[in-house]
Amino acid sequence: MSPTKDKTHRPLRNGEYVALAEFRYQLRKFQHYMQDQVRALGVNPQQYQLVLAIKGLPQEQVPTIGALAERMQLNHNSSVERVDRSEKRGLLRRERGQTDRREVRLTVTSRGEALLRKLGSSARSELLESGSALVDAVQQLTRGVSNHRGPAKKS
Repeated sequence: MSPTKDKTHRPLRNGEYVALAEFRYQLRKFQHYMQDQVRALGVNPQQYQLVLAIKGLPQEQVPTIGALAERMQLNHNSSVERVDRSEKRGLLRRERGQTDRREVRLTVTSRGEALLRKLGSSARSELLESGSALVDAVQQLTRGVSNHRGPAKKS
């Protein structure tokens, strides 16, 4: 077994359980905060997540329902339902592909862009306030463990 595999598969120490619990707590706290912000604007949090996923796709990735299902870790049918509801709310629209008319691309509408602008500032503000706790928890969990997946992909 390689040294890296050894470190990643060993049982956690008590301090690492504390860090893992803290990481989960901070994620949930951020998620809860953002859900409240989204609901205050009269939007369903899942619809906001969908619009954000479209806007935040890597440039080389085509914004299709399949790509979004993967990014959001949903099955295809659930993604279609979210797209339908978001399209009815005017947050996004479907467009046929230029070269392959069977391909359906998703684009964020001006209403969706306005939502993203409002909530993006809230997200950044919250992360500026509590993001260091997330980073600290990740660092405590990964300290001394090499990157076993190889180098990060460059954008």
